[in-house]
Amino acid sequence: MTGCSVGSQSMHRPSFAAHAICVLALAGIATSASARKAPRAVWQVSRTSDPITGASSCVVAAWDQAAGTSYSRTGSLYPFVENSSVHGLLVGVSSGGRMRLPTGDIVWRVDDRPFRTLTAANNPPGAAASAVPAGNPAMQQLVDQQMRIVAAATATSTVASGKTARAMLDELLAGKGLIFRSAATTTSYGLPNDSGQQVGLLTKDGVRPYPIDDSFRAGLAACGIANIT
Repeated sequence: MTGCSVGSQSMHRPSFAAHAICVLALAGIATSASARKAPRAVWQVSRTSDPITGASSCVVAAWDQAAGTSYSRTGSLYPFVENSSVHGLLVGVSSGGRMRLPTGDIVWRVDDRPFRTLTAANNPPGAAASAVPAGNPAMQQLVDQQMRIVAAATATSTVASGKTARAMLDELLAGKGLIFRSAATTTSYGLPNDSGQQVGLLTKDGVRPYPIDDSFRAGLAACGIANIT
């Protein structure tokens, strides 16, 4: 009987067809072993540049993945860290899909550290212009307040910036897993809501915390984020 030999010659010379089958079988074993050793990269890098303003960003985010393709879904939330040419370091959550839904306030936790609440009203200000005439500070304050309320209600990302973002990034780098959810998903009383338990990455083994793994650190390096202060 003809068999495959590794590292030594077989006692019987195999036919060409049998030899080809042996080579393919061994290649399949090697490929399978490599696949087991290389876990899926959870965090992916994406870069964008505004063709009009020139503003650019580099984002490290935990996208959905299937068949080697990264994508996002309407109604789902995705954690990200961003290097923005306008706002600097941003850490937070964005809604996905073509139709982006408001994210609202977010409850965020790394490992067993105390949780944080990211408030949409604290997002970095946009570029909206004010129509209030100069010299009317009381009216300007009222308009600014109303604009913040509207911006918070319609924001499709909820983020921290500045020192808070840096502190959150340091927590991530020192941690192993991230969980988060919309603060409006559950209440502190009344009937329980199962959606409040969906706080991590959906895997074949169920929902697990988003891993702070090598793909996350590689993404930060690619975006030049690690050295942002």
